[in-house]
Amino acid sequence: MDHAVSGLASVYRELRTRSKTRQEQKNVDKADHGTESQSLTLTKALLLHQRRNLIVTGLLRLLNTSIQAFPAVLVSRLLKLIEAGDTHAPAKALQAAVTLVAVLSIKMLVENQYFHKVVKCSTQVRGSLAGLIFDKSLRLPGGGSGVTHKDGNGETSALGSGGVLNLMQSDASLIESAALQFHTTWDGPLQIAIYTYLLYQYLGSSVFWGISVLLATIPINSVTLRILNRLAKFENEAKDRRTKRTAESISNMKLLKLQGWEQRFADDIRIHRKEELSRHVSRGIVRAVNTAVSNAVPALVLVVTLTAYAKTGRPIVASTIFTAISLFNQLRFPLFFYPMLIDSLANGKNAMRRISTYLSSEEITPYVNFFPTVDGTGGSIEMTNGNFLWSSTRSIDGNTTSISPALSNVKLKVYPGEVVAVVGTVGSGKSALIRGLLGELNP
Repeated sequence: MDHAVSGLASVYRELRTRSKTRQEQKNVDKADHGTESQSLTLTKALLLHQRRNLIVTGLLRLLNTSIQAFPAVLVSRLLKLIEAGDTHAPAKALQAAVTLVAVLSIKMLVENQYFHKVVKCSTQVRGSLAGLIFDKSLRLPGGGSGVTHKDGNGETSALGSGGVLNLMQSDASLIESAALQFHTTWDGPLQIAIYTYLLYQYLGSSVFWGISVLLATIPINSVTLRILNRLAKFENEAKDRRTKRTAESISNMKLLKLQGWEQRFADDIRIHRKEELSRHVSRGIVRAVNTAVSNAVPALVLVVTLTAYAKTGRPIVASTIFTAISLFNQLRFPLFFYPMLIDSLANGKNAMRRISTYLSSEEITPYVNFFPTVDGTGGSIEMTNGNFLWSSTRSIDGNTTSISPALSNVKLKVYPGEVVAVVGTVGSGKSALIRGLLGELNP
């Protein structure tokens, strides 16, 4: 996993450098287009980092899709032999049955191998992103908790420690789910085309009535995608507010007890939790309705197609009807996975935007110099004209903000063997001095 993290980090840094160069040449306004370009850069880095796994899993998925069409054809052949009675030798029926078993066995092996590799690939994506976020937090003031972002209401707030954890856990997991469904984006239409062609061979032009029903569901899926995208964004924002308030309460529990603020903070957390749950329920309702409609589509297509076929006056035989049912059942799977794909892409797009903007935030400029000791008696600590800010002057959205300095014109030198006490009132800069010496503030 360490190798995966370092590999993704090197690819991402290279692509980000190229993107910055192109933006400077084109004079692109970062405040307007930075978020989209950053997200695209991270997406390209993930694709390049996992290109070998994507090619292997893509070939396995293509092979599996090619094999899936044969069982229905073999079933049709077997039923035709049964309909013919004794006019054919039993050896042909036995041959068709053995071939059907062999094809299904090969399909099972290829399908299991595909799922094994695609799950491994998606797990590497999640682990690499989590490691990349953690490495970035080590180079940001306060572990990145002070980085600001804009929510759906246009309000600017800091991520907080809870927001950084959400990026590493929740958002990385959402991208993992999207990676699991990646090949469905091209394999789904391919399966639909193959099964439609086979259905046309068995049912003739009647199948186009069913295709018209399928085409009618495309606008519904596109509207659902936009709704799920917006609801996922609102849910993530509510989750950030809840985790931020919870982390503040836990880290300042002693102060809450002394001041008697337990109930006030508990009520505040409860309000944020109810808001998050409400967003989650709304998204779940939309997803459930979309799944129900998508599951009902294959049955509706089958009814419409067979009704149109019966009106043509063509003979209704078992080899035709059962083969058509088998093909429509196979057609159900790409339609069943498309609602999951829409949901995963909506969540993954949101998560990719949040992670990419966090990774592109301004880092601390290294300024602490370490010199080797000369006489072996120890070293001194020295600060000359120290001027530091509490956090970065550029937010995660690229907007410049005005921040008062934490320290100004500090001069300090501590010799070996000295014990120095830093005394002052609250907010006078004691913690800022220590963090400045450790290299955790922006000079």
